[in-house]
Amino acid sequence: MAKPGRRAGQNIRELELKRRLQAISAFGGAVLVLGVPLVLSSSANLPLISWIVLVVIALWLTRRAAHHWKWAGYAAQGARGEEEVARELAPLEEQGWQLEYGLSLGYPLGDADIICISPRGKAYVIDVKSHRGEVIAKEDDRKHKRLHRRLGDKTFPFEKDFLEKMLQQASAVQKQKHLNLVTPILAFSQAKVSLPAPTVGQVYVVEKSSLVALLKSLG
Repeated sequence: MAKPGRRAGQNIRELELKRRLQAISAFGGAVLVLGVPLVLSSSANLPLISWIVLVVIALWLTRRAAHHWKWAGYAAQGARGEEEVARELAPLEEQGWQLEYGLSLGYPLGDADIICISPRGKAYVIDVKSHRGEVIAKEDDRKHKRLHRRLGDKTFPFEKDFLEKMLQQASAVQKQKHLNLVTPILAFSQAKVSLPAPTVGQVYVVEKSSLVALLKSLG
């Protein structure tokens, strides 16, 4: 059964809420910056330069509000991805698998989205990505394979080296949970994965729909 504690996507839902509140606070500040002088009788006497300064401050706060709201949307998308993957994994609990969500690994690794322990005692750490498009692997100038994303006729590397981070997360989970071995899995909740093999280096890379079958095959 899933261990009591964090729910799937809970950490990033909390981040979403924090960013929403930051956006609302920044927008409210912009309204106050311009609104308060307008309702005060003395505002008519404010020099033009003061109004220019107030408008600049209000515009800056509005931009901050839009920035926080945009990143809150990204957090919501990530949370939905984790929740969808958790629903895919739910039937495994009835078969004796243990699931744990949102284990903090500290800076700079963040949280382990999902930790799975099979009935045979094998351990897996799963990182859920909600990117769209098609996932492929390409070698860089150092012959090091990295994941790339294809959107239409454009192909570009992901903003971070997800494979290296997964290896680091697996090592951190292994130490923190006192496990013999932790297998890293990168699961894409929306993207299509087009790879010649299920692994890139030592990391399994799969689509959401293939995750349960992969875990069962690995035991």
